[in-house]
Amino acid sequence: MTLTVLLLLQAIAVLGVAVVFALEIGSGVLNLGAQIFLVVLVAAAGAWIGAAGLGLWAGRAWVRAAVVVIELFAVILSVSFFSAGNVTTGLLFLLPAAGILFLMFSRQVAEHLAGLHR
Repeated sequence: MTLTVLLLLQAIAVLGVAVVFALEIGSGVLNLGAQIFLVVLVAAAGAWIGAAGLGLWAGRAWVRAAVVVIELFAVILSVSFFSAGNVTTGLLFLLPAAGILFLMFSRQVAEHLAGLHR
């Protein structure tokens, strides 16, 4: 299913960002505690997105609310990147989120989550 693949790719990307943040611990303007917290927070977000992707694959109904919240946060983050003048990063957040939200409310996904394809 396309939506599952998109969610798992998004999870891999977020976990990749957590790895990059972890490799940069000790540099930057944040103190050590804040850097560690940021790594844990981003890694947890990546794990949650991955869990939502796997839950979607399994047809779990709770996935719809989780994915909508995740993608709305991505849209909110994209707006902050746009307002800061970083259009490329804003698009990297906005386009996948918009596609995932669009697919999330498609008939095929609704039927899959309702158990009509089992």
